[in-house]
Amino acid sequence: MARRIWTSARGLGVGLRLAWLGACAAGACAGLGCERRAPLPASPGDDAAPAGAPAQAEAAPLPVSRVERDGLSIAFSLRPLERDERRGGTDRGAASVAGASAAAAFADAVAEFTITDAETGAPVSGLSPLGWMSRRAGEAEGAADPADAGPTSAAGAAPDDEACRAKIKRFMAGLLSVRPEVDMNTYLLWTLNQDSTLSVINPQVALGRTKLRSLVSLAGPGVSLALHPDRGSLYVSLQGGRLAVVDTQRGLVRANVPVGEDPGRVAVAPDGRTVWVGNDGDGTVSVIDARSTDVLKTLRVGPGHHEIAFSGGGRAAWITSQQGGSVVVVDGATLEPLGEIAVGEGAVAIAASDASGVVYVANGARGEVVLLDAARRAVAGRVALKPGLGALQFEPRGRFAFALNPAANEVTVIDASTGAVAHALSGFAAPDAVAFTEAFAYVRNRGAGKVSLIDRAALGGPAAPPVVDVTVGQDAPAAAGAGPRTGPGALGAPIAPVPEGNGALIANPADRALYFYVEGMMAPIGTLSSYGREPRSILIEDRSLREVRPGVYATTVRLGAEGLHDVELLLDRPRVAVCLEATVAPARCAQGGGYGGQPGCGGGAAPGITLEPLFEPGLRLEAGAPATLRFRATAKGAGPALDAKEMEIMIVRFPAGYRWSGAPRPEGDGVFSVAFTPPEPGQYRFLATAPHRGAPLGALPFVPLRVRARGAAGAPGGGAR
Repeated sequence: MARRIWTSARGLGVGLRLAWLGACAAGACAGLGCERRAPLPASPGDDAAPAGAPAQAEAAPLPVSRVERDGLSIAFSLRPLERDERRGGTDRGAASVAGASAAAAFADAVAEFTITDAETGAPVSGLSPLGWMSRRAGEAEGAADPADAGPTSAAGAAPDDEACRAKIKRFMAGLLSVRPEVDMNTYLLWTLNQDSTLSVINPQVALGRTKLRSLVSLAGPGVSLALHPDRGSLYVSLQGGRLAVVDTQRGLVRANVPVGEDPGRVAVAPDGRTVWVGNDGDGTVSVIDARSTDVLKTLRVGPGHHEIAFSGGGRAAWITSQQGGSVVVVDGATLEPLGEIAVGEGAVAIAASDASGVVYVANGARGEVVLLDAARRAVAGRVALKPGLGALQFEPRGRFAFALNPAANEVTVIDASTGAVAHALSGFAAPDAVAFTEAFAYVRNRGAGKVSLIDRAALGGPAAPPVVDVTVGQDAPAAAGAGPRTGPGALGAPIAPVPEGNGALIANPADRALYFYVEGMMAPIGTLSSYGREPRSILIEDRSLREVRPGVYATTVRLGAEGLHDVELLLDRPRVAVCLEATVAPARCAQGGGYGGQPGCGGGAAPGITLEPLFEPGLRLEAGAPATLRFRATAKGAGPALDAKEMEIMIVRFPAGYRWSGAPRPEGDGVFSVAFTPPEPGQYRFLATAPHRGAPLGALPFVPLRVRARGAAGAPGGGAR
C-alpha cells in the first residue's frame, strides 16, 4: 500500500505523518459530514473513568454531549481528575477549573469519547480518533487575519457543517495563527540528561517560544528510566541508591525511594503493579509497589549488572547477573523465586517473546545468545556469535531478535521460529541501541552521527534486508564521553518511535540535540534543542486519545479558559467529522480561600495559607553551590495543618530560562525546606503554590534570589536560619 502524507496535528507542527486519512491537510476534511446535537442527560455508562483513572464518589451525572452520524452514536464528557493515591494522593482538580487570569490554576481533566453502534449499542473499537476543544466565542477572535477564521456560524451559535469542517482542517494544518484551546493529539518528550535533570519538551509549541515545558531536578545523576503504563508516573534510577518517582502531570519528583547499591536497570511490570530495579552494587533487585512506592521485596539474584525481562504478560520476571552464572526466574504475583537456569557468566542483555514462547540471553564475553524455553524454564539452545555482544531485543511481533555487537560493528537477526541466525548484517559503527516502528528497525550507531534503518518487511526472506543510513547530527554520540553505563549493559534508550508510527526522535548527546526523522525522507526534518544539556535517554509520553475500554477513547487534558467550547472529533473509519460541545465552568474555590480573585471565587479572596521565608532578604547564592532554603507555611483559619504533599515549590530564572520544581521536605512545626543548586548566575524567583488551599501559582508573592558566579567577590550566600 502506498504511503500517504498529511500535515501532523501532533508533533513538530512542520512534521509529516503517515496516516489513515490518505490526504494532505488542505483537503483532509473534504466531503466529511459534520453534525451537532444538544447535550443529553448522561446514561449510566457514560461517565466511567478510563483505565488507571480513580473511581469517582457518587455525584450528579456529568453533562454529556451526544451526536449520531453514519450509524455511530458518539458521546463526549469531561470528568475531574480527582484524588489518585497511585499518583501521590493529591486532588488533581476539577474539570470545571479554568480561568483567564495569569493566577488561574489550570485543571487536569479526563476527556472521554464513547463511540457505539447507533442501532445495537455495541462498542466500536479499533478507531484512531483525533480531538480538539476550542472556545466558541473566541475561535475567530484568535486568528491573526479574518481570513484565517474560515466559515463561522452566528456569534455564540454552534458551528454548522461547513464551519465544523473548516475548524478541523485548520487545526490539522498546524497554523500558528489558529490554535485550539485543548489539543487531544499531543505528546511530550522526556530526556534524561547528564546533569541530574529530566527535560520535558513540548514539540508543538509555536515558533518564537521555548519548547521546554519544564525541567525536573533529580537527587543525583539518572541511570535508567521507565514510564508507567497509565502514563502518570515516570521512574528513574539514581546513582546513590534511590529510585525517583516523577509525577508526569505536575512535572515534579513525588518520592525518592531507597533501593540497593548502584541501581541500574529499572523496569515496570506489564500490569503496572510493580517496579523492578536492578541493584548492580549489591547483587539484588528491589521490587516496589507502584501505588504506594513501598519496597515489597529485595531479591538476591547474583553479583554484577542486572537486566530484567517479563514473560507471560508479567506472570514471570527473568533476571540476569553479569558476574553470576544463572538467570533467576521470579513469580510476578507472589515475588517468590521459581528457579534458576545456568547460562554462564557474562550475561549483558535479556529479551522475552510471548509470541514465540522464548527468552533470549546475550553473553557478551562469550559472544553467544542462549535460547531459553519460557514454559519449561530450561536451555533450548545456543547461538554462537562474536564476542562483544551488547543490546538484545525482539521486534514487536516477537519472531525476530536483534543482537547488537558494538565491538564487531555487526547486527545479527535471529529467527525464533528456527532458533538460528536469519541475517548477519555488517557496516555499522558501534551499534548500541535499537527501536522499532511498523516498517523499520532503527539502530543507533554510537561511533558515528547516523542511524541505520533495517527494513522489517524483508526479515523473513532469504536475502539480507536493505539497510539505509540516515545522518543525524554532526558528531558521533561517543564524542559526548562516558555516561552512567557504556559498553555491554548500556542502559540508554536514545531512540523513541513517535506515536504516529512513521518515524522516530533520536537523541545525540554530543550535539546536545534531538533529531526528528520521518520515514521516506533522506534526512531528519527537524531538530529540537536540548537547551545545553546532553540527552542520554529519551522516551515519549503519548497524551493522545487511546482506547481505554472497548469503544471508549480517553486522554488527560489541561483545560483552558472557562465558557462554552466546541469539541471537534475526526474519525478514520468511517471518515466522519463531528462537532459536540462542552462547558468549562469558572474555577472551583478551595476551602479556606479563593483562587487569586478568579471569577466565581468571591473575587479577590485571600490565599488560604501564609508563607514566611526563613532566609535573609537579599540572599546571595553561588552558581553550582547547593543551598537549603527554609520557609514556614501555615494554613489560615481552623483547617488542618499544611502537608508537604499539598505544596509545590518553583524556582525560576527571571525573565526566562531555567525552571526547577519539586515538593518541599517537612522539618516540623510548620517549617519546610528545599535543596537547590542554581545552575548559573542571574536573578531567580522563589514561588510556592498550594492550589487546594486557595494558593495557586501567583497567589502568593514571590521571593527574589540572586545568584553570583562561583568564587566571585560578594556577600556570602548564607543558607537558612
